[in-house]
Amino acid sequence: MNLFKENRFLKFLGSVQMALPMILILAVLLAAGTIVESRYSTPVAKRFVYGTWWFAGFLILLGVNLLCSAFSRFPWKKYQTGFVITHLGIILILAGSLVTQKLGSDGQIALTEGEEGHIFQEDKAFLYYQIDRGAEEKVPASFSFRPPKPDNPLVIHLEDGGYLMVDQFYLNARKVVKGKAAEEGEKGFPAIHLDLNSSFVHENQWLFLGHKDYGHLDLGPASAFFEKEGDWKKRLAKGAQDVSENALGVLLGSDGTLKYQVRKHGTFGLVQPLKVGVDYSTGWMDMQIKVDERLTEAVPEETFVEEPLPNQKEPESAIHFQVSRATDKKEGWLGFQNQVNLMLNGKSFAIAYGPRQVFLPFVIHLAKFHLGLDPGTDKPASYASDIFYIDPEKGIQVPANISMNQPLHFMGYTVFQASYQPLPDGKYISVFSVGRDPGIWLKYGGAIVMVLGIIFMFWFKNPAWSKKEQNAN
Repeated sequence: MNLFKENRFLKFLGSVQMALPMILILAVLLAAGTIVESRYSTPVAKRFVYGTWWFAGFLILLGVNLLCSAFSRFPWKKYQTGFVITHLGIILILAGSLVTQKLGSDGQIALTEGEEGHIFQEDKAFLYYQIDRGAEEKVPASFSFRPPKPDNPLVIHLEDGGYLMVDQFYLNARKVVKGKAAEEGEKGFPAIHLDLNSSFVHENQWLFLGHKDYGHLDLGPASAFFEKEGDWKKRLAKGAQDVSENALGVLLGSDGTLKYQVRKHGTFGLVQPLKVGVDYSTGWMDMQIKVDERLTEAVPEETFVEEPLPNQKEPESAIHFQVSRATDKKEGWLGFQNQVNLMLNGKSFAIAYGPRQVFLPFVIHLAKFHLGLDPGTDKPASYASDIFYIDPEKGIQVPANISMNQPLHFMGYTVFQASYQPLPDGKYISVFSVGRDPGIWLKYGGAIVMVLGIIFMFWFKNPAWSKKEQNAN
């Protein structure tokens, strides 16, 4: 008795009626994944198609269909040999794909000439935290399924009491800096909220006088500064080389009043008084400026707003966290590859949000990066890296060259030449793509088995073989 023939459910699982719609659905899913990848990026396609639980489940269901279909014909006849082998090959390919998806690694490592490293960053996000000098803990934070929200947060209970909570996640976020009145003990800066509007530009941003990151605003063809009037005069006296041809200087006078000066096509206008809430014309790009708000002592507060998925680049994610220990509680935002250090009840608390770090079993030392250019141009034609790969356990050091078409295969990992970045001192940062695919031999083996099965299918359809079978009977 063959259960795969007699049982109605198993019979349906292996039927053509189920196989045909599944093949059609698979074609649609692969087409959708290709469109998403070409319109956005590979990470977006992985998140919404290839890396989802339902895509993995669909591959498993397809494998079950093939398995039930093969066993429904048991015991197999000789002429069914090709059919069975082909199905086995496809099942092996599907199994290899699932192994790669669940156990494989894929990331990047960037090295400067003369530098060595053995840690690459995977595109899987993690949340890291550490209390005082305790052990560093990490939690997966890709949030592919049910991202955290205020009514469905991710709550991590801390060993010494309290909790760390993530209650908001944006797959693609834009950082917004706001001015917040400085609290007791905080170093504050004079701050203004500057609003710039024209038919081409709509920009509003807080500027903090004396802050290294938020003291000026770069708009491409124009720029804006917030400085003390005396410092601004010194800048102009030195030639104003770092001031663009079209620029705005919002100035804090020695008496505490605000003033402004406009530079138009390289020529500076007069210094004029500025009042909060009043529009002023700059004379370039029909730009109007206005200081909406002013704080005497403020600190920059970073927050994030959700943005549509970008085209042709990776999304920049962000999370909102809340951490509580005893009676102390703090919250804030973290962009990808950012960290924050807090003090809670007299203990330091570090939180970081970034890629998973994977340790290679060997070390890569970048000796020299080579950039080839098209003759007579500055257009890159090729790039390659001279490296040493070092096995610490065996104490061996082997030279190798990695180029765009010549990867390094070592200890189960493949290292590709991905890209590069020039440095001001003439050196280069070489970016390597590092991957480990534990399912690759299943996929290769499945492909070979599938081809053999197809050959057998054509062989048994050969008239000569059919005649031989008839004569044998």
